[in-house]
Amino acid sequence: MIMHYKSNLKLLVLSLVAMVFVFCGEEFVTKEFKNGVVDANFFLNETHAEQALTAVYDIISQKGLYREAIVLLGDAISDDINELTGDNGDYGTYFRAGSDYRWEPSNPFSTARWYDGYKGVFRANILLEKLPDIEMDESLKARFAGEAKFLRALFYHNLVNAFGDVPFVTSVLSREEYNELARTDKNTIYAQMEQDLIDAAAVLPIEAGDPVGRATKGAANALLGRIYMYQNKWQESVNASMAVVNQGTYQLVPSEEYITLFNGNNENSVESILEYQSVAQAPGFWGASSENFYSIHWSPVIGWANWYSPSPGSYQQFEEGDIRRKASVLVVDANPPDSIDTNGDGIREQFPSGNMNSSYFNGANTRKWLPEGKNMTQANSFDVNFIILRYAEVLLNLAEAQNELGNSAEALELVNMIRRRAQAPEFTETGQDALRQSIREERRRELVFEGQRFYDLQRWGLAAEVLGPLGYVVGRHEYWPVPNAELDLMENLTQYPN
Repeated sequence: MIMHYKSNLKLLVLSLVAMVFVFCGEEFVTKEFKNGVVDANFFLNETHAEQALTAVYDIISQKGLYREAIVLLGDAISDDINELTGDNGDYGTYFRAGSDYRWEPSNPFSTARWYDGYKGVFRANILLEKLPDIEMDESLKARFAGEAKFLRALFYHNLVNAFGDVPFVTSVLSREEYNELARTDKNTIYAQMEQDLIDAAAVLPIEAGDPVGRATKGAANALLGRIYMYQNKWQESVNASMAVVNQGTYQLVPSEEYITLFNGNNENSVESILEYQSVAQAPGFWGASSENFYSIHWSPVIGWANWYSPSPGSYQQFEEGDIRRKASVLVVDANPPDSIDTNGDGIREQFPSGNMNSSYFNGANTRKWLPEGKNMTQANSFDVNFIILRYAEVLLNLAEAQNELGNSAEALELVNMIRRRAQAPEFTETGQDALRQSIREERRRELVFEGQRFYDLQRWGLAAEVLGPLGYVVGRHEYWPVPNAELDLMENLTQYPN
């Protein structure tokens, strides 16, 4: 089966089906085409359905989702990334604009989030509309529908995080219907996300099988638990997260393997629930359709790679002996010194020394997502998977929800599971307020540079307090502005939520 996984063959499939998804206007589907792929001769059999589902998965690898925008929209605008992040070149300028809170509708990362997110929603909608009429195995059809619903929920999750109330679409639209779209209350969209994930969890398998990287029952429940948590639906979040725990499929990797979750040496591990499957040489890092992860831009061996520099607070938060600090950040003059293999020769080099020639702000370099043990001067070596969902986050979601429900003993044990793996002292407080603060601090430590910090501060109501000194303004920086071109197409759409 062809799915979104580490294979360049996927790109050939996508070139075949992309025509169906890029052109959605009525004029396209009513013209008579003698050759090629069109609506009339596609969606006829299982192979077509499989190829169409592959095209939905492909959005995960796009600029606006987990290849690039996740690091700007989730972290670079938070207190985990230095506000002095680099401004070399076009992309560096836009990173700096994000962290400086100069948010313009032309920022290529926010615009990519909008267009790629909706491209994914539209592809999922087309597949879900066509699936019922395709002659194929009914159980496989149900699984494909579950995967499409999971992905649609994931795309809407990213859109709502970035833009708030967004246009809501669950069917294939005509050009006129598209032009009439306006913002929809995000509570309505959350309700659809919940239902999509409940439907997906009911039909998806426990194991992804072959190929790796597909949505599973655990992925659906893990994302559902997060989405409930974002809405303060604590009991529902507990129920969904406990479904992941009780499944018995996942566990925390041992302490000595923690760093391998993020450097390409332990991809799709027992802790991983869903990963963006980064691909080398597909077709090359600088190509528009590249599927290497973006971490080349903080490689310590490339002089301009300073667009994602850790803030002092991001690494000073770790207690002495916490293994996560060395796995997350390279620090100048650390004691004992930090070291990393940057050229694939198996020799760990002290940081910074030798061929390491990046510019370092505040004496540190982001380490998560660097392809340790490969030649970091080669852009196509950066085929490190990005973890979208992992078991440690599920435990933290569960701990937060349990504490909010007053179940402090259960919450304390959950967060201490994370602490023990990190080789950090266990927490002992059981008061709800104190434990809430500890869980929030632990979430920042465990998930640093995983694209969640800004959204956590937002949902906790702490963004103004924490980010205000960096330039965040209430009423202006909760959400990104909609791209101007969309306002020209949709006269009912506003640049910001009301």
